[in-house]
Amino acid sequence: MSLSGKMTARFLVYFVLFYGFLLIASFGLSAYFFYDITSTSSYSNIRELDAFELESDFKKDADGTYHLSQKLINSANANSGVVQLIDTNGTVLASSKKGFKCCTNYSISQFVEMTKSSKSFVWNQGNGLYLVFIDNHLAQQLLSTIVQQYPAELSKEIQKELANANASFEIYNAAGKREQVIFGDSKKELSGIEILAGSHDYMERKEIVASEILKDGTTAVVRLRNSHYNPFEPALENGIKKFFVGILVFHVLLLLFTLLFSFWIGNRFGRPVLYFLRRIEKLGKQDYASLDDRKLRTKKTGRFKRKYRVYEDIDQSLSRLTHTLQENERKILQTEKLREDWITGLSHDLKTPLSSIYGYSTMLSSNDYEWSDTEVKHFAKTMQEKATYMDALIEDLTYTYQLKNNAIAIHKIDLNLFDFILGYVNSSVWPELQQPTGHPEAHVFFDPKLLARVLDNIVGNAIKHTPKGTKVFIEIEKKKDSVYLQVRDDGNGIPTEELENLFDRYYRGTNTTSEVSGTGLGLAITKQLVEAHAGQIHVDSGDNGTIVSIVLPAV
Repeated sequence: MSLSGKMTARFLVYFVLFYGFLLIASFGLSAYFFYDITSTSSYSNIRELDAFELESDFKKDADGTYHLSQKLINSANANSGVVQLIDTNGTVLASSKKGFKCCTNYSISQFVEMTKSSKSFVWNQGNGLYLVFIDNHLAQQLLSTIVQQYPAELSKEIQKELANANASFEIYNAAGKREQVIFGDSKKELSGIEILAGSHDYMERKEIVASEILKDGTTAVVRLRNSHYNPFEPALENGIKKFFVGILVFHVLLLLFTLLFSFWIGNRFGRPVLYFLRRIEKLGKQDYASLDDRKLRTKKTGRFKRKYRVYEDIDQSLSRLTHTLQENERKILQTEKLREDWITGLSHDLKTPLSSIYGYSTMLSSNDYEWSDTEVKHFAKTMQEKATYMDALIEDLTYTYQLKNNAIAIHKIDLNLFDFILGYVNSSVWPELQQPTGHPEAHVFFDPKLLARVLDNIVGNAIKHTPKGTKVFIEIEKKKDSVYLQVRDDGNGIPTEELENLFDRYYRGTNTTSEVSGTGLGLAITKQLVEAHAGQIHVDSGDNGTIVSIVLPAV
């Protein structure tokens, strides 16, 4: 199997294990929430339930007796009422409270009476069975008993029941003002809407209120604290807290598992990677000595241990790379020696124009000939050209090596490139050079004198090596963090074989019989100057002309 296949197989196994843990943890968290929901001892508000939610809250024994679930009974008590299972004949088959009102049967008149009240709720369970919830709060029970005795003095039994329930009995007049607190603590007077609100949504009320209009037009009110007060908001907040606690626990476990898993993966994959990185760093420092790690290799054979055997191909590749780099370094040293020899040969090549100068000077100084003024001027002009060329060639060679060894002082300043190019064009002696176009606010860090030399080399080449009258354009563009400077001409282009080595031509070559025009080092110097300013340069050329592009960091 290839290295790619081995790595894929290992990662697949590891991530299947990781996914398995996530799956188990997710199922566990879901099971916990399901258990928490289903294990609740009672429904929060039985009045808001649907019929299907109560299907499992009653059952029939083998002897035909029906029983209500303890959860339903607890819910009825918590909601201050009674739940009964009734058939179509009105027979009570099961009840959450024994002895409540009718013992065994309801008459049709009683059902009709229930329709006039908002205190009964019915759920059809099918097969002729119905679950009925009837509000039966203690406040209403106490009020019903009191009304039977009022306006007579409350009996000791009623007072005792009121005291046990910590309830109060009050009388309000027809105008809604409290006239008297007959029993209990004097609490804040209620308004009409507060009396109505206190008789509904028992789970949401801290105080339960029962009221009834008496024959004399006054209103009797019984008030007591709601022992089953369970508002929706705290329940919701509690549910949200449980949810976030569950999520937190899940992510803590996930984090711990991820850390352990990552440590394990790091040991299996990280250690060899670090080993290879150290080897690469050593290679970068041209240190080709072997790196020994006993935690990866066996002592006897020196091969990778079995659990790291998948990396053997990489190790062998690095070994081959080490050998190749050693060989390349040897070749580089050899190349440097050849370059030095080449420079030495170049110095010898200077003897060619020097020989011309020496020959013409010898001829001029000879007494054997009489030279005309025209001939003397011709000899002098030739000697001057050869001397000028030699001086320029030596100067450029010296300059390239100074750039290579960072021996040239570079004074970078913040330049507005467009303004600088505009000034350069306006002061230029080349009529073919057109006005610059492009971004007017592009700024770069560059030495102005060196930038002028770069432009001299590029523009000079564009003009000298294109037909007379060919226009040269300069364009400036800014993209993100870079500034692009392009010098374009519409000439015949550069041959492919010359284009490939354009920046590597250290000298143009000389011939005493040919016209000398430049040293051939201009573009090599240009490239060195651009790179010294953290830039890049490249040339694109074709039948439609040549484009020299310089990319510099924007300020």
